[in-house]
Amino acid sequence: MESRTAAIVLAAGLGTRMRSERAKVLHELGGEPMLARVIRALEPLAPNPLVLVLGHQADATRELVRRLFSKLDLSFALQPKQRGTGDAARCGLGAIGEDFRGDVIILYGDLPMLTRETLDAFRRAHREAGSKLSFITVRLPDGGAYGRVVRDKSGEVAAIVEARDANPEQRAITEINTGVYLVDAALLRAALSEITADNAQAEYYLTDIVAIARKRGVRAFGWCAERAEEFAGVNSREELAQMEARIRETVNRKLMAAGVTIIDPPTAYISEQAEIGPDTTIGPNVQILGRCRIGRGVVIEGTAWLRNVTIGDRSHLKLGVRAEDCTIGPECEIGPFANLRAGTELEGRNRIGNFVETKKARLGLGSKASHLSYLGDAVIGSGTNIGCGVITVNYDGYDKHETRIGDRCMVGCDTQLVAPVKVGNDVYVASGTTIVRDVPDGSLVLSHHPQAEKPGWMEGFHKRHAGRPRWWDEKH
Repeated sequence: MESRTAAIVLAAGLGTRMRSERAKVLHELGGEPMLARVIRALEPLAPNPLVLVLGHQADATRELVRRLFSKLDLSFALQPKQRGTGDAARCGLGAIGEDFRGDVIILYGDLPMLTRETLDAFRRAHREAGSKLSFITVRLPDGGAYGRVVRDKSGEVAAIVEARDANPEQRAITEINTGVYLVDAALLRAALSEITADNAQAEYYLTDIVAIARKRGVRAFGWCAERAEEFAGVNSREELAQMEARIRETVNRKLMAAGVTIIDPPTAYISEQAEIGPDTTIGPNVQILGRCRIGRGVVIEGTAWLRNVTIGDRSHLKLGVRAEDCTIGPECEIGPFANLRAGTELEGRNRIGNFVETKKARLGLGSKASHLSYLGDAVIGSGTNIGCGVITVNYDGYDKHETRIGDRCMVGCDTQLVAPVKVGNDVYVASGTTIVRDVPDGSLVLSHHPQAEKPGWMEGFHKRHAGRPRWWDEKH
């Protein structure tokens, strides 16, 4: 029977070089917070418990993580003062509890490029080696500020020396510590109880557990990962932008290899959670964020912003479409400059034209709203045409109300439907009508007054405004 695995994610750092009031781990990469990416990478290990050690902006971090991972059983620990990684690990271990038996994986919350495949391979190697203390290393031409992995003559790990405390010989070492550990829980408790702050930074270093374990006769296993780029941290806005570019490039390359056309890859911002079918074309300046599901043969012309949107096969999004938390059925035509807000559902073969806004609106098969309309809290049947300037008047100052329009209706231009109201099937609504009562099937409905003309009225109008600039004057 395999031993259990717990996880401690160190996410209490201030991130001072980010120059931000927001916690560093909450800054987004690939459309989601860095910390979320680390939690997702842990999924194959099924850690239980999974403890997040928080500090700066602990409440905001806890709230966001709980919302994003509502189905995960998460635990939280607080590191009130930033006293080093060893102290943070002690805080996390306290949340795991004394009764836990198994391995504990410890890693930083700002390793957004770390993959689940690497963590899974690391745990397999740890178990195959029969190790009680393992950590991931990589080789870099210049180790910079990373801790150096010092090995003895036999090649065994002797210690990890932080860059600030390293001598010139140690700084020349190219094998560095990534800060990802897998440790037997009993050994971890014992080792953390012995670490001290006797170093240049007067902090408790988690790296000291390697030397402590060695003194206890426990061999540390340094597993060298192949992809050093997975362990690149983010410490500044510039590094954040550089990593975003790498993620974007990787996503775009995979999509193009799968049959998606991206007209201008440097301006395509596509989430890793997005699914896009072959023969879809994505124009310039497009953002596809969150869990978008885009079918086959879809055309997105450009300058679009989409989040958590499902788009059916062969739909066409023209220039300037914004859509969020909505469903667009197959063979729809959207835009240009349309705004589909949360709760919009288009069954298929619909048209939502220029400067149309929808919110919690359901349109049946083939229904259209081609120009300058607002459809909020509305249910519209199949084959209905919504004319220019139609508004569902859904808000009374306190509550939102629903408008229902049946099948095969013709709703004329400049119509207002004051909710709650229901229009039946096969209804013709004359232009300029204000509907305040339910309309039965097959009706013609109109509410405007008969037209009246007053000959000569314009002459008097101008006399009343004599001496004032007129609207056709060049300087007016």
